[in-house]
Amino acid sequence: MIQKNKWAWAWVPSLYFTQGLPYVMVVTVSVIMYKKLGISNADIGLYTSWLYLPWVIKPLWSPFLDLIGTKRNWFLLMQLLVSLSFLAIGFTLPTNIFFITTLACFWMAAFASATNDIASDGYYMIGLTEEKQSFF
Repeated sequence: MIQKNKWAWAWVPSLYFTQGLPYVMVVTVSVIMYKKLGISNADIGLYTSWLYLPWVIKPLWSPFLDLIGTKRNWFLLMQLLVSLSFLAIGFTLPTNIFFITTLACFWMAAFASATNDIASDGYYMIGLTEEKQSFF
């Protein structure tokens, strides 16, 4: 039998922080950033609404993650991809085509963040007993 983690308070809060931070960056900060950069409200509403899609399709995407690789590998890979996406946003802002490139980077960050959520929740389920799962 797998030994369940005894030090849940050491990793569960940070795990959920890593789930929430990219979501806020993609969903909220993108809208504020585009507004401050002079993009019209209609364009912001139309294009940033597509950024929610990765979180909507999580139930369809999650079975494939269980088939390929471990949850820890998915978590680490998606954290790297989220970081690279945000770094790319910073580098593409001064360009003439910033709107398209930053939208693509935000979408990549959204997809990686949603995938990270799936892997994190799976790791949480494996790493804790039912009693500790209900505590958090």
